[in-house]
Amino acid sequence: MGQLGFLFVANLCVWGGIFFYILTLKKRQAAMEKDLLLLKEESGKDGD
Repeated sequence: MGQLGFLFVANLCVWGGIFFYILTLKKRQAAMEKDLLLLKEESGKDGD
């Protein structure tokens, strides 16, 4: 494999890592939004 092949593999690994990181962030954000919604509902019930 020449230098161009190694460059392609490295580029693929970097973009794969970025894609995985973005998916992980989206999953964490969805969980945090769910928790925030639950907290808002709970705080609304205590105020009555």
